[in-house]
Amino acid sequence: MRRDLRIALLSAGVLLGFGSGFHALRMRHWERRLTWERHMAGLCVDAARGGPRSPSSLVLPGEDPGR
Repeated sequence: MRRDLRIALLSAGVLLGFGSGFHALRMRHWERRLTWERHMAGLCVDAARGGPRSPSSLVLPGEDPGR
């Protein structure tokens, strides 16, 4: 009886430990993905703010910029 209890407790500990580890890995991946998305969104916003202010300031290839 005592041996069976130890085996059951050790098995439960192993399962809970592995489950906790896999959950931590999944959450770390999720947080890193969110961080990357925030970084890319910030880059896009910065690029949009630093870009041309109006369409008239664009110079198309083949056009004379003085026109």
